[in-house]
Amino acid sequence: MDLNTRIKILHYLGMTALTIISLYYFNLLFSHQIQLLRGAITAIVLPFGIALFISYLLAPIIDIFEKQTHIKPRWLIVIIVLVLFLGVLSLFIYFIGDVIYEQAVIFFNNDFENIRSWVETTVLENETVQDIYDYGLTEVKDGIAPIMFNIINIFKSIVTVIAVIVLVPVFLFFLLQDKQKIFLGIVKTLPKKYQHHTEELGRRANGVIQKYFNGRFISILIMSVLFTIMFMSFGFSFRRSLFFGFVLGFLDIIPYIGAFIGIILPILYSFTIASQLYLGEYTFIGLLAANIALQAFQGNILQPYIMGKEVNLHPLLVLSSFVFFGVLFGVAGVILAIPITGIVRTSASYYKELQDKPENLKK
Repeated sequence: MDLNTRIKILHYLGMTALTIISLYYFNLLFSHQIQLLRGAITAIVLPFGIALFISYLLAPIIDIFEKQTHIKPRWLIVIIVLVLFLGVLSLFIYFIGDVIYEQAVIFFNNDFENIRSWVETTVLENETVQDIYDYGLTEVKDGIAPIMFNIINIFKSIVTVIAVIVLVPVFLFFLLQDKQKIFLGIVKTLPKKYQHHTEELGRRANGVIQKYFNGRFISILIMSVLFTIMFMSFGFSFRRSLFFGFVLGFLDIIPYIGAFIGIILPILYSFTIASQLYLGEYTFIGLLAANIALQAFQGNILQPYIMGKEVNLHPLLVLSSFVFFGVLFGVAGVILAIPITGIVRTSASYYKELQDKPENLKK
């Protein structure tokens, strides 16, 4: 390593340290203002993120309508697709969602108490574990109590929900109708020498994000069905299998961790109804083994087949982006984590392509 390289590294390290220190003191001085700004950004980002996610799911359907029908105004196609989407969503909620909700209420009202009793009688015989459990339970209750009875927080939550309900359809309509126009309008505000690169980056990032979201959505549906079949094969009732299956399928959007967090409740529940299950008290071993097998099937066969290699968002990168943007913007950050990660990854690939061009290599 020559002297110039060392000087550059020290320069970058110094600038990074200075930036971190500046941000730390800036946060100390303007913490209240930053909190207000963060809340305002989240209030817009959350409904926009939900609308963006749905728009990527509906965009292929709109493209098919445009190619296969003679309907000219795009806004009319958008309205037709939105009505169909709401119809399908209503049917899902009526037939499947109602069962899932009913089972969730029954589970947390009745079965959760049985799980707690099993834990207290079976696991907590050790005094040390009992002390840790009592301490944790006290901390949770103390932490939840002020939140549950904080009128201001409840009011803010209600306002946020109403804002999301109102803004999501508006954002969704304009994203489906004019997303390309909006993007090109933003590109035209940039200097001409950057317009071509920005447009190409936008096209590539849009393709990666759309394939990821569509593939992930299909993957969640397939995995939900497979998880439901898995629980039924161990002796769980159909309704309870449906509840656990769709919970695991939805949590699977979080790589690695989601499915293994979701399997904890079914395993604990299996101990309370061991006599009704085919493997009895050893059902938890079968559930863990089947879960690992399904995860391997999804990671090595299902996802590569659905999404293709061009998406190539590594699960560790996805998990890191969920954590980072989730801490930064909450639920809105989790929703927008994949689009932002897709844009960053595409930008890095595109920059490397430009650097590898012969005219740049000669310089």
